[in-house]
Amino acid sequence: MMNNQNIPQSKTVVRRPNDPFLYLLVGNEWFCYNPSEPPLGGGAMGDVYRGYRCNDGSVVAIKRVKDAYANNSMIRSRARQEASCAFRHQNLIEMIGCCEMYPTFGPIFLVSKYVNGTNLDKYVQSITDGPRKLELVCRAVMTVLDALDYIHSRGVVHRDIKPSNIMVEDNSSFRLMDLGIARMNGGNKFSHDGFIGTPQYSAPEQISRKEGVSVQINATTDIYGLGITFYELLTGKNPMEAKSDAETLANQMNQSLPSDPFIPSRIMNVIWLATEKEQSKRFQTAQEFQQALKQALLPESYPRVKKVLRMMKWILLPCVILSLLALLEASTRADGMNSGGYAIVFFALSLTAADACLFVFNRQWHGLIDRYIK
Repeated sequence: MMNNQNIPQSKTVVRRPNDPFLYLLVGNEWFCYNPSEPPLGGGAMGDVYRGYRCNDGSVVAIKRVKDAYANNSMIRSRARQEASCAFRHQNLIEMIGCCEMYPTFGPIFLVSKYVNGTNLDKYVQSITDGPRKLELVCRAVMTVLDALDYIHSRGVVHRDIKPSNIMVEDNSSFRLMDLGIARMNGGNKFSHDGFIGTPQYSAPEQISRKEGVSVQINATTDIYGLGITFYELLTGKNPMEAKSDAETLANQMNQSLPSDPFIPSRIMNVIWLATEKEQSKRFQTAQEFQQALKQALLPESYPRVKKVLRMMKWILLPCVILSLLALLEASTRADGMNSGGYAIVFFALSLTAADACLFVFNRQWHGLIDRYIK
């Protein structure tokens, strides 16, 4: 073990006398933050502080990985991975880089762009109107699914999806943050270094340690976490949570989510599919989850609207045929004016019926889709 006298002075993390700020070298740029100030928030991996870019004073977010994890080689590797993920997506927090005090031990800092917003769970708590809350939460889940589809397509699993890791910016847009315990998909087995994540939202495969059983951490792991998150945002409670982490993890392994009167039955069915204990029974991709949710948001009257449209087709078709026959007859008879008048009437009726069908269709289907999904 290296004592303090043998530890060389770090060239990447600098503290000056009588200066409360800690200075971090990321690439060729210096950043700083005051560790004595309260953090902006925290996650499974560490706490996030308000920081600054030294050359222009612009605000950034700086996450210090918890000391309990910092000396773990696997964790250090994941921290570097997060910092190196050059993800550019409108629904993700953009990373700037990573700073390590020493290459193999000591504190690790992750620097990212600062987003001025509120955690989704706190934002949803301020909404008391049921339909408005449902609309907001569905939009947020759709957005997170877009972000998950993006990172999954690049071989990365987030592994810590939860309400506090979704940011609401400007009361309208949503961003997924904290890729701190993310890992690559290739050969991705359960870690022997122990459980890492948030117990209330962790999928069974993040917990299981069955001998001889190969456990795969993949896209379905994030889908499970988002399903639990979806349920909690709509109901205000997480039924998996217990008095101890051990009990909570046991619930994740064995307990299904109960139905709730605040959740429409078709949306509840989507959540149940997302939170199946067996990975093979869940949605396999974020796109599958998203399509199922879109389908669940269609109004129950939609099948009836389609039936009405089919019936109206058989009403419109004879009207059009009669109009054409009347016009044909008018061209061959002396009283063509009268026949032509009938044809015009039939044609006008056809257009009126078509307008009525389109009105019903737009009001019953497109209006609701625009409201909840776009």
